[in-house]
Amino acid sequence: RVDTTSAGKRAAGVYPVSAASWFLHWDEVGVFDINSTALGTPPLELMLAAGKHLANIAASGVDGSPDGVEIWLLCGPGNNGGDGYVAAKVLAEGGFNIRILASHTSQKTSLAQAARDNATEPGIPIHIWLGKDWDTQPPSVTGDGATSVGILIDALLGVGPGGAGAASQPRGAVGEVLIWTASHFARGAPKVLACDLPTGFGSNLQLRAGLTVTFHEEKLGMRDSDGNYHLGLGQVVIAPLPFPSGITDVGIGDVMRYPRLNSEARKGDRGRVLVVGGGPYHGAPILAGLAAARMGADLIHVAMPTAALKRVKWPVDLIPEEIPDEEFLTGESVSGLVERMTTGRGVQALVIGPGSGRAEETLRAMRSLLTAAAEHGVPCVIDADAIYSLPRGEWPTGVIGVATPHGVEREGWLGEDDPAEIIAQAAESAQPSKWDLYSESAENAVIITTGVSDEIVGLGGRSSLASGGNPRMAVAGTGDLLAGSIGGLMACGMSPWAASRLACYLLREAGRVAGEQLGPGMVASDLPQYLAGALATALLIRD
Repeated sequence: RVDTTSAGKRAAGVYPVSAASWFLHWDEVGVFDINSTALGTPPLELMLAAGKHLANIAASGVDGSPDGVEIWLLCGPGNNGGDGYVAAKVLAEGGFNIRILASHTSQKTSLAQAARDNATEPGIPIHIWLGKDWDTQPPSVTGDGATSVGILIDALLGVGPGGAGAASQPRGAVGEVLIWTASHFARGAPKVLACDLPTGFGSNLQLRAGLTVTFHEEKLGMRDSDGNYHLGLGQVVIAPLPFPSGITDVGIGDVMRYPRLNSEARKGDRGRVLVVGGGPYHGAPILAGLAAARMGADLIHVAMPTAALKRVKWPVDLIPEEIPDEEFLTGESVSGLVERMTTGRGVQALVIGPGSGRAEETLRAMRSLLTAAAEHGVPCVIDADAIYSLPRGEWPTGVIGVATPHGVEREGWLGEDDPAEIIAQAAESAQPSKWDLYSESAENAVIITTGVSDEIVGLGGRSSLASGGNPRMAVAGTGDLLAGSIGGLMACGMSPWAASRLACYLLREAGRVAGEQLGPGMVASDLPQYLAGALATALLIRD
């Protein structure tokens, strides 16, 4: 039932409430939905809560008695539309006059279809778009005998995968319904309540909302770089959802952000990774390279000093990148590696530090490579000995990417400073185009403190844990696998934040399965193939 009391309005989010700790990427909504299921809270419970919030907020916006006034709901084919159907039924049971305008004859998900079937039981009028017009015409809202529409609820799509702007321009039936709606309400437009985000947010088809109720937390792109809400959102309120404890930690749902394969792709389209390491140790850069390959990146180049290279049985899936150094990395190799990073199609991720040692010349060379990567916008994974090349207590200037220190390395780099504060300070001094708290660039910098549980922090309150796996993952080499996995995922197109979360999950899942099959004899070189298996298994929930 609709609850229009003060307590009900608070529960509905009519009074702004902060429900999470960072502004979500549009795709993180799907991540949290899947992780919620894995943690024991089914999607239906989330949809019911969202729909009830929407109904309560709509009810609170109806002036006076609901008699003689209708609430219209534009419902799309996905779960955003499912939220609308739930709201429709709650409002109808509360005595409100409801009319549904559906963009499609059926829903794309079984969850949304169940909500639709349930909403039509009380006999709520529903009009279905059939390509050029409705199956039955909605009543006129102008002239003699016009229907009075008090509130129009936009539950078509919310924002598209391209985010705000032209990339989210609705097409097909949804775009046609928006055009029809704008024409139908050309005069005397009702209050518009957007569900989660206005459909086609930022495009020229978006309906201007008087109020937007978004779930769990604000979404990236809702504010401009100065922190002001974009026009067309109206008042923004946050409605909390009943997510279980641990929802912000990594999980199988993080695979929802893995870039889809393109059937027309050519070699190199899935990215190229450059691993720079080795010298005193030769196995670490190889492990990193193998992990990157198992994440689906197309080409993996590994550069290490000649003496280390000669000690390696070279895997056929990795490309040796020759450098002039013999025993350890020095400035002699920097120009050639920068050329590799920047010429032709360049590289889409740099993994630096595995097995490189801490000779002063090596640290200087790594600083030069990080500077070049920052200048050319190449995302980096700063791992192992490369941590010692970083400025004490500071994020390296302009670098986009991930640092993966263990506890001792982090203490040597940051002392007692909070990693989140270090990233925040870097954001304040960086170019706005690289560090915007309110856009996708908020995912550009991550520090992972590896250990029994990995602590993952980023900009704007981003903080997660990765746990599980197998005790044998304390063996040497698993950190190199994590660094390579992150690099491979970034080369495929994932942001540092998204890549870090998914890589941490996949490595621990690979360790769990390998440990069950191999027992205490499991070693790091066993895991690359299990990484591929963990990714394939996770993708089953999406594909």
